[in-house]
Amino acid sequence: MANENISYTPQFKVSANKPSAVDEIMNKILDGVLSEQYKCGDKLPTEAQLCEMYGVSKNTVREAIKILIAYGVVEIRRPEGTFITNNAARMLNPIIYSTLFKSANAQDLQGLRRLIDTGICLLIIQQGLDEADRDVLEAEFIDYCKLLHADPIDVEAIQAEDENFHRLLAAATKNEMVRNLHDFVLEITHESRLRAILMCKYDDNMDYLQQTHRRTLDVVERKPGTDLVDTIDFSYHYWKESFIL
Repeated sequence: MANENISYTPQFKVSANKPSAVDEIMNKILDGVLSEQYKCGDKLPTEAQLCEMYGVSKNTVREAIKILIAYGVVEIRRPEGTFITNNAARMLNPIIYSTLFKSANAQDLQGLRRLIDTGICLLIIQQGLDEADRDVLEAEFIDYCKLLHADPIDVEAIQAEDENFHRLLAAATKNEMVRNLHDFVLEITHESRLRAILMCKYDDNMDYLQQTHRRTLDVVERKPGTDLVDTIDFSYHYWKESFIL
């Protein structure tokens, strides 16, 4: 691992602002659809149940539901309750979400993420990782490692830094379309990535998370003996397991 005593200020750092409470409720409901916890036509828990499940206020739940209604993900059927719509696909991007949710499941999501992550690495390898991007990514890796070995472990901070690392990696492609699509996939995998980190913490295996980033950096830096497919497979171990709950 790089010397953590080296002081370095990145030239830029992609924002990794913590999602608002409303965004988190929306993410959980969307993640529930992707993981098949909720299917099209399913009734959501009541407002009171959602408040209890996620430890938030009624206003937070109402605002999240209001936005999901506007996007066409859920609908209110009085007096029955709130239901997942049959075209829960229009959230954020109509074309992409319609593709995802038409017959989406956890396996489809895993395949989509693999496609994006693999493509990003291949683009960087093909183009070459410039020195400035390499320095920024290495500095981000150092910050990430510090969080992994902190006491106590702050899971939310680790996730924010993990997502920032992947945003920086996508930015290194110099391709705005790839970057936007990556950020979309990052958004809809927010909850499952968090579960994977929690599983690593439970297993006392935070070193695994460090290895996933180190191996990814080694691949895009084209270090001898690295293999992209093996690296992706290795980095998805806990994440794929997070869907089996």
